[in-house]
Amino acid sequence: MTTSQAKIPTKPKGFNAITASISVTNVADAIAFYTDTLGAETVEILTVPGTEIAIYATIKVSGTTVVLNLDENAQPYNGQGQVTLHHYLEDVEAVFEKAVNNGAAVVSAITPTWWGDMTAILVDPFGVRWSLAQRAEQLNAEQRQARLESIYDTPEGVVATEVEEVEPAAAEAELSA
Repeated sequence: MTTSQAKIPTKPKGFNAITASISVTNVADAIAFYTDTLGAETVEILTVPGTEIAIYATIKVSGTTVVLNLDENAQPYNGQGQVTLHHYLEDVEAVFEKAVNNGAAVVSAITPTWWGDMTAILVDPFGVRWSLAQRAEQLNAEQRQARLESIYDTPEGVVATEVEEVEPAAAEAELSA
């Protein structure tokens, strides 16, 4: 007897094959800005378990899906790592290999994610950051939030919610000691 599994769609409902993903230092503030300024609609927000800190959001701007994700290292106004083109593919391994062979720099190898994709990040020879993805599982918002919570149940998943301010000279002295 053979069992048939439903084919997982190449991309999530509402996403384009290539979707802009914007790294920001404060997802809630970004949502407020894009809502007020561009009339964005919030589709989904995921938070750090036990807090109100948004780490991921999906919004629609003029009918186009845009992903916002928390990156405490995002540096507004200097363009470093702010926008990533997230590309859903049928065969992430083949495209990843071809990209590397054609000169792309690997930021992270193909890895299973908590949201159900197999994802790799690279920078192409022109400086554009790409997230190559293939759907591995079809998860709803509650399942993604549960997986996120399980990550934060472990010591490796702990995220600092307070940042200690350090003077640059003190940090340099500590590093050279």
